[in-house]
Amino acid sequence: MTANATVTINGAVHDWESVSITGPHGAFVGISELNWKASQKKKRVYGKGAVSVGAARGNYEASVDMTLLVSEYQDLVSALRGGIFKSVFDVALAFEPDGAKQHEVILKGILIDDVDEGTKQGDEEVTVKLSGTAQMIMRDGVADYK
Repeated sequence: MTANATVTINGAVHDWESVSITGPHGAFVGISELNWKASQKKKRVYGKGAVSVGAARGNYEASVDMTLLVSEYQDLVSALRGGIFKSVFDVALAFEPDGAKQHEVILKGILIDDVDEGTKQGDEEVTVKLSGTAQMIMRDGVADYK
């Protein structure tokens, strides 16, 4: 452990119970999963010799997917004026566990690419899975890419 490490009291950590998630329709309640990922590919550039002389950077990319109960999906769609595929929206997450440092993530400029829905005999709940891209991910007020 580093000298600046934060030690939690009684094991308080960031968890699903400590997160509040908001979107264009207000608080998400019927959400069971939310994932986000950012990447920027890099490629080594070679000149004379066997050792790289530098690196080239690709584009910044951010992806988002979420699983919602049908009722939550309906609330989200009704708040989006242009429909699910034409609207751009943000989702904010605030992790506020007792005894641990607050952590905030904002998924900015989300565009939905895929809507996946289905049901089968024996399902206890019917969900809708949305996936798409985000323009930027902000973590604790800092953009992933500047």
